[in-house]
Amino acid sequence: MYVIVGANGYLGSYIKKAVLDLTDDELICVSRHIPENNEEKRIRYISCDISDRESVDQLIEELRKEEDVRIVFLAAYHNPDLVEKNPKLAWDVNVTSLSYFINQADFAKQIYYASTDSVYGESVDFYHFKESDPLDPVNFYGHNKCAAEAVMVHHGRNVVRFPFLISPSLAGKPHFYDRIVESLKNDQPFEMYEDSYRSSLSFDNAARLLVQLMIKQDPHPIVNVCGDKDLSKYDVGLLVAEREGLNKELIVPVRMGEISVEGFISKRATSTLMDNTLLKEILDLEYVDIFERPKRR
Repeated sequence: MYVIVGANGYLGSYIKKAVLDLTDDELICVSRHIPENNEEKRIRYISCDISDRESVDQLIEELRKEEDVRIVFLAAYHNPDLVEKNPKLAWDVNVTSLSYFINQADFAKQIYYASTDSVYGESVDFYHFKESDPLDPVNFYGHNKCAAEAVMVHHGRNVVRFPFLISPSLAGKPHFYDRIVESLKNDQPFEMYEDSYRSSLSFDNAARLLVQLMIKQDPHPIVNVCGDKDLSKYDVGLLVAEREGLNKELIVPVRMGEISVEGFISKRATSTLMDNTLLKEILDLEYVDIFERPKRR
């Protein structure tokens, strides 16, 4: 039995699809809001507010009835700017509530936690961070994630660190990918950073690789799940335009610090790159592309 806590978000929606595609297991999707219609017979929805202990206790009671429970924990207070503005609320959701859930779910066969490359901080001279490297986040969101990872590792659970993720949204609300496409279809320019690099990956590939790690039952406590290429957001924009058959000339390169559509408030690392050697060794992969399915050796 797979369980996705925070199933209705961008990544959660793709993990639902990956579980259904790659396994024959039943799936429990946990979120604060349950969809009115559910046509997939293998999916059951349970409402839960992860920051409300009574709600969590009710969820745990339901999960205890299942066998071989494998949990993907995605619930979080994500937006770095909002985390900066509301640090106490962010800590309660991202660390305190997570810790309570992990303690209560000690019966689970697996618990995987979705973390981020934000824990590493700034890549200097295009250095690719390994899982064992010291952590040096540049904002409070990254510090939240470091603390949450420590909770997971202390309990013998698993952490996957994701880079910048991008795909068409399956979550019923537009994602960055969709904003790019809409702008280009309307013949409007779209600004994207040309000097900020990440080991970017599609939501689809990120979800499938995570589920494959769970199937493999890999013992490594932390794994970087990312692509091989160092891509600026401008590079990613060009790839999106190419995939959608749209005008690449409308993707406008801008530099960090210049006025741009993204309008970040909290500090971001200019570039954060990750090494995915361990991931490729575990899953016997030759190459991990941002959009194409990973190639096996």
